[in-house]
Amino acid sequence: MKDLLRIMIFLSIILLVFFYFDSPISENETLEAPETVDPLPAQDLIEKSLDVERPAEGISTYIGKPAKIWIADYGQPDRIEPSAFGYEWWVYNSSYSRYVMAGVKKGEIIQVYTAGTATDASPFQIGQSLDQIYRFTIIENEVTVKYGSSIYTFSLRAEDINKQLLVSFDGVYAQLYLDEETKTLQAVRFTDAETLIRHRPYDLMYSGDLLPEVNPSSSLQKSIDEANAKQVIDLTNVYRLHKQRKPLVENRAATMIAKTHSQAIAKQQFSSEEIELPNLEKRLTDAQVVYKEAGENTATQYFDAAETVHGWSNSSDHRDTLLSDRFNQTGVGVFGKFYTQIFLHQEPTDAKSQ
Repeated sequence: MKDLLRIMIFLSIILLVFFYFDSPISENETLEAPETVDPLPAQDLIEKSLDVERPAEGISTYIGKPAKIWIADYGQPDRIEPSAFGYEWWVYNSSYSRYVMAGVKKGEIIQVYTAGTATDASPFQIGQSLDQIYRFTIIENEVTVKYGSSIYTFSLRAEDINKQLLVSFDGVYAQLYLDEETKTLQAVRFTDAETLIRHRPYDLMYSGDLLPEVNPSSSLQKSIDEANAKQVIDLTNVYRLHKQRKPLVENRAATMIAKTHSQAIAKQQFSSEEIELPNLEKRLTDAQVVYKEAGENTATQYFDAAETVHGWSNSSDHRDTLLSDRFNQTGVGVFGKFYTQIFLHQEPTDAKSQ
């Protein structure tokens, strides 16, 4: 009798473990952006020039040029969206292999971002190995930028060296977004000096004036949130294409749930009271969303969609969900610097009924 009881207890444990690991829902912990120190004033900064010529071809050559020159070569964008930094994003997403976003301010190209494998990102190439980059690129732990009469020095930490390099050319700066697992280039962002300083993606010291932060109105922030949500979906599919995964289609119900959840996370963080948030299963059930499998990634404190998706891609659990072939739909909601992305697998009959 005792042996039978032991066997029953053992089988119960096995079933519990199987249920846990075979759950149709994967809900990951919230990923927080790496924290940079507040900009520090310094008196002894000097401009360091490496005399590295800016690329002679590719998307970086448009930095500082009139937007009409860009349009002559790339045509009208598929979407024009606001940012939290005073410029517009011109989004080209008709082909994920040529995915590109151009930052436009006062009729001038101030930055260009791409994760498209077919885009000319000279002197770099999406998918290029880190070893190849190091062979022909000057990489430093500190990059000095002069803007007006002020000098700014960005310091890269160890995790930046592994995930997000900063390369200086003559008047153009390249942020290289790396896949830490495969040690390859996932995306590149070329910017002018002002844009880099406003983004503050690395620890910063400065001599002179610190550029003031842009504070969008509440109505503009709502549009920025919607733009970031769309860009997260775009970049999810671009990154999935890198790994030969099928693209996900947007599920509007999931987007609404994700948006509400991002707002709830923000409220929880700023509230003096303890607020318990419903799990993904309850939120989907309450919204009567039918699914075979579901997953969720959340993130906070990333300054835009490109930074957020790159962060998820370099976090093991979030990466698994982002690139999983178990899902065929997604929904994204953004509230300020709070991001929620829901992943679903729905059968065609379930999708039509919602």
